[in-house]
Amino acid sequence: MLINCSENCIYQNEGICTLNHVTNSSGTPSEDCPYFREKVKKLRNGEQSLRNRK
Repeated sequence: MLINCSENCIYQNEGICTLNHVTNSSGTPSEDCPYFREKVKKLRNGEQSLRNRK
């Protein structure tokens, strides 16, 4: 089953959701997907962006 996705999510790849197993809900406020997990942007030196760090 292909599910279109345009979110900045770790499971999104080229517009398709790649989540292929059941996992815990992320608890995010995304109304379209309970499994949404934001991609963490990496800076050039390999550090994570402070805005996205959890």
